[in-house]
Order: sequence, then structure tokens, then C-alpha cells
Amino acid sequence: MNLSYPYICANQAEVPKEAVAHIDKEILEGVGGAFTDIFPTFGRVFEHAGRTIDTVWSTPKLVIKKGVREWVSYIVVQCGEKNLFFLLQPEFTEKEGDLFDEDYQMLPASWKEIYRWFNSFCVTEEGYCPMDWWNTPFRYSARLDLDDYEQGSGASSEVTDRFVKSIGCQREKLRCWLLTENADALFVNEEACDGKVFHVNGRNMDVITELHDPRAIMDEYLAHYLSGGKPAEFSFIDCG
Repeated sequence: MNLSYPYICANQAEVPKEAVAHIDKEILEGVGGAFTDIFPTFGRVFEHAGRTIDTVWSTPKLVIKKGVREWVSYIVVQCGEKNLFFLLQPEFTEKEGDLFDEDYQMLPASWKEIYRWFNSFCVTEEGYCPMDWWNTPFRYSARLDLDDYEQGSGASSEVTDRFVKSIGCQREKLRCWLLTENADALFVNEEACDGKVFHVNGRNMDVITELHDPRAIMDEYLAHYLSGGKPAEFSFIDCG
């Protein structure tokens, strides 16, 4: 599968000199190694998903392009006709400490690793990383509020209002962080910051399941999907 980027780097030596200062040294030094060597904490937290990437997908490459105001970079692994893009966070963004924790305090602690070094990831048959996707967690800025969810799912405002009331939160504080092609949706009450994740399916929002272990279930789902499994073949409710 071809990649539609001007710079495709299999190791640090291939990275253009003008881009080096814009990429974290931890990423640069890891290019050419295993995925979980580049992102060891992700590999420990999401053990099954990390092992799947290491064994099913190719050795990571760093792909880079010059944007209007800054360099944009991705770690990419490949499998058959599919590309798995990890949208890297810019070098200047906080990866540790109070500022990072504050930005992602609404998520279960383990899920922060999906956004620490990269802004989530997507599987595509395109040679470039699309801005929107499903089946893997959304980009931080692309997570859905209930109005957006209604438009995409066909759920009525009456249904979503009952959903909000059942959870006991403010409508504007509820966000969908993952939506699959099977209409499985995972929601977080961002005001509570209590680590809770709620599952619904499509417009059937009266059936709400709180995930008993968001880390383990996300790990199992990602391992399933990234090994070629279909979202429809995975049950967030029965997992574990």
C-alpha cells in the first residue's frame, strides 16, 4: 500500500533535517524498532492491542508532511491493503504533568495513553490519514456531542434526553469517544471525571451498560479489530 506523503522514513537517518526539531526525540530514536518499543507505556496498558500491532502489522515508519503552519507527522504500520495511522502530537505539546492530566482528566486513566504521544489512530485503505473515522477512538477534537450523535445515528432528541437523565448528567457534558460501524457507541460524562464509560448501540439508547473495566475492554476490542476482526463480531457487553 502506497503512502501519499513526501517523506517516508524507515529510520531516524531518513528524517529531513528541517523536520527534526518538530518531532519528539523519543519518536525519532524509536523509528525502525517495534511499535511497543516506540510507545512502551501504551504497550503495557493495552497489552493485547500492542502485541497485535507488533505481530500482525509491519515495522513502523515515520511519515511527514509540511503543513501551512507546522509539520504534521504520523507513525504508520501496514497490513495487506490497510494502513494504520497514528497521528503524532506536536513536539511542543505536553506529554506529562499537570497540563496533560488536566486536558484528559475526563477519561479513564488508561485511555490517556491513546492521546499522550498521538491523537488516536485509524485504519484505512487510503494512502493518507483521513480527518474523520470510526471503529477506533476519535481524535480529541472530533469526539461527538449528543447533537452530532443524533445526526449520525438517527436517534431523536427525546431518546438522547432520556439517556442523559438515566446517567444523571448535563446534556452538554456527555461525549461519544468511540463509534463503530456496528453502531456501538462509548460515552463519557466529562464533567464527572469518574472513569466511567457507558455503552449504547445506535438509536437504542434506553439499554445502557456501564463497562466494568474500560481498560481491559478497550484492549480486547482493539486487539480484535486490529487483528482483522469485524466490530459486529465483538460484544462490549459480554467482553471479559
